[in-house]
Amino acid sequence: MPVYKEEAPSASKYRLLQSEYSESGEEEAVSSDALGIEDIYILIGVGKAQYIYWFILAMIAFFDSAQLHVIATIAPVLRCEWEMDVKWETLINVSVYLFSAIGGLIFTKLPDIYGRKKILAINTAVLLLFSCLSAFAQNKIQFLILRSIVGICTGITLPTCVSYTTEVVRSTDRETGPSIIILFANFGIFFLAVIAYFLLQPYGWRWLVISISLPLFLCWVLFVFFMPESPRFLVVNDQRQEAIHAFKRMAKVNGASFPKKLKILGNFEEEPASTLEMMKSGFLKETILLSIMFFGNLLIKFGTVLFYPLALYSGFCGGSGPPPDHSCLKIDQESLVELAIATSSCVFAIGSGYVAAKKLGRSISLKIFSTASFIATLFLFKCFSNTATVGLFFLVKLLTNSHNMVTNIIVPELYPTSFRSTAVGFSSSCGKVGALISTGTVYALYYYNPNCAVALFAVNAMLVTVASWIWDKETTESVISDVLEKE
Repeated sequence: MPVYKEEAPSASKYRLLQSEYSESGEEEAVSSDALGIEDIYILIGVGKAQYIYWFILAMIAFFDSAQLHVIATIAPVLRCEWEMDVKWETLINVSVYLFSAIGGLIFTKLPDIYGRKKILAINTAVLLLFSCLSAFAQNKIQFLILRSIVGICTGITLPTCVSYTTEVVRSTDRETGPSIIILFANFGIFFLAVIAYFLLQPYGWRWLVISISLPLFLCWVLFVFFMPESPRFLVVNDQRQEAIHAFKRMAKVNGASFPKKLKILGNFEEEPASTLEMMKSGFLKETILLSIMFFGNLLIKFGTVLFYPLALYSGFCGGSGPPPDHSCLKIDQESLVELAIATSSCVFAIGSGYVAAKKLGRSISLKIFSTASFIATLFLFKCFSNTATVGLFFLVKLLTNSHNMVTNIIVPELYPTSFRSTAVGFSSSCGKVGALISTGTVYALYYYNPNCAVALFAVNAMLVTVASWIWDKETTESVISDVLEKE
């Protein structure tokens, strides 16, 4: 069975190369060099190339995230337009997250087989097409089918983007790319709430869907024409000449010196690992704990995405009073403002999660955010003023997303290239299963008794807290090479 070996990058070799360049004053001073991937990335540095790649991927994740969450925002409108009962409204929401989970669990193996760029390009094109078509749906059945296909695409996008961002830098710099992706993905949710304020009431839900769909065309063009395939993927799959070309392209954009001739050192696994092999590769405990965290976090995150609009539109107050009535709701502008305020916590969560992971370490950050989130969730059982309730929603979402931010940093740091996309997709799918369960139950629980929905969030916050306190692996500045030793 393959064993993954941790190696530190050769900083001494980097200094020697830099010294040789500076002494000769010529880029071709080193005519031929054999370097490992980590040495190559130290030579290239982190500069314009990486930031261009990260920005393009972040914009894809931005609009992908808006696509995934738009249903919760427009569901009350669809309820009235197509006279949907609770079952149909729940079914449409469930289908999106169900197929997103399927996309993340099954189809994220494709980028590990065929390449990040090829699969993400196809996926983004399909997402653009069917999201636009859904804006012209004439009935709930058409809408259900089209948004289910969109759901599959959203399940592929984020894991592939996160994997790509970690593969254009050395291992010790891997937290930056996923942080940017998750930041933009969460900002996409906030953007959706803001644009809903301006478009939903005056122009209708169709224009809202179109407005978050068409920009994907520009993202697709930039991605296809400006981004190479992941160099690490090319190396691991023994496409070394293509990898060297990608490395040289990055070095040129960054203004870094680069050897004229390059040989990439290391014996690399050519076949991507399956989910079962990933479980058997020495990461079983970590995979189980991360799965629990993703499941609980996304159950709360996506559940509250549905819960917030229902609560704000109907005047929720700690579950007191008679159960809400499932009927046509007039969505006033004030409720949309409150929704935007509560949703803005997603953006702030990225900063708090990133800074905490950087300053305190991954492990302690998980414990702090999970414990605080669990305590804050318990206060949702209480009835407060409208302003205080919005503030409490903001806090719960802030802490949950901060914890989720840290887990998204850990996953690409923990797993090697050969099954990184599979691992990220598996973790994401566990979260989508949580989202699926919350979607299927929040509506029913809310209209039965809102406090039952709050109890669902509290129980899962407790599970996340327990898993976080069991977690004992610190991945800060860890370097997991893609070199394999055969037993």
